[in-house]
Amino acid sequence: MWGGRFAGGPAAVMREINASIAVDKRLWREDIAASKAHAAMLGQQGILSSDEAAAIAAGLNRVAAEYADGKLVEDPALEDIHMHVEHRLTELIGPVAGKKLVHVVDASVTLNRTAEKKTRIGEELLLALAVSNNADAVNYLLGLAKAKSDDKTLSTRAMSALYKAYVDSQGLFDLVPATSLVPNINAITAIAKDENSTPDAADDAVRLLRVVGPPACVAPLVSMVGYPHTNPKFKYVAADSALKCGGLLAVKDVVKALPDGPYEQAELLGGVVVDITVMTPRNQVVSTLRDLLDAPGRMPKWVAVEGLAAMKSTEDIPRLNAVKSGERLLGYWGDQSDVPAKDRKPEPTLGQRAKELAGKLASTK
Repeated sequence: MWGGRFAGGPAAVMREINASIAVDKRLWREDIAASKAHAAMLGQQGILSSDEAAAIAAGLNRVAAEYADGKLVEDPALEDIHMHVEHRLTELIGPVAGKKLVHVVDASVTLNRTAEKKTRIGEELLLALAVSNNADAVNYLLGLAKAKSDDKTLSTRAMSALYKAYVDSQGLFDLVPATSLVPNINAITAIAKDENSTPDAADDAVRLLRVVGPPACVAPLVSMVGYPHTNPKFKYVAADSALKCGGLLAVKDVVKALPDGPYEQAELLGGVVVDITVMTPRNQVVSTLRDLLDAPGRMPKWVAVEGLAAMKSTEDIPRLNAVKSGERLLGYWGDQSDVPAKDRKPEPTLGQRAKELAGKLASTK
């Protein structure tokens, strides 16, 4: 498995080079026997219940029967025989397999704390945990993403495994239903907000929240919009995700959560306004923007003014002309700090911008 993400995934030839299944497939009996012994040990230690241990043993027996009958299809994307066995076991018994895998990974983590020579936890194990559709396995991966580790890539790779399982598998397998993400929403949100998270890990966390779907995704994503993150782009990522997750019903909450501060007009348009104006049905979108125009605060009014103009709502020309606010649209032209003072463009007031857009709309009638 690949730790990073590429737009089109690795080429077929790279998958073939990276895979060992053509050679180690002959070890399927030994691999299954080892997995059965491991599951039995976990049952004896009380880590798995007797029913869980029995379910894993029965599942492994089914995998063995399928191999013996030549029914299992080899997939270079799964790389080796152990990943093939774990993947098929997960398909057969679901979340119970995740509980077994948590113990496998945890044993590696524990050993690494004291071992002189550190062992890198492989992508195969991380992805197997992610696709198990086990809420505890998801929680464990999120814990790895938050924990301090000698492996500086572990946080990003743990989140990448979840991303592949729930957001974009690059066509390698069917995506896992988001049910196991729901109990972990708070932990996912914390990673997205954590400024110590790598950019990739934070981005994956936001995307995971999006696939949870409404209504569960809306509140945590809206809470990020006004979060005082040091990255000024964070509010746009959060707003975009909240709007795409919650749709029209989330518009007012998202816009009202935008922190008052400098905004470059082009970024506000592309990061928030466009998401709203492409929603349907049109009459309800226009009605929502009109409500925002009447709402208190600079940001709801500014978004409404830009949105009504973008939707070419000529019937709202009188409403735009009626906006008399003298509040400056700070940051409208972006960063002008390197521009000589005499050459800097003056930032318009909200009233001036509304009147400008009303005039442009009137010229199209």
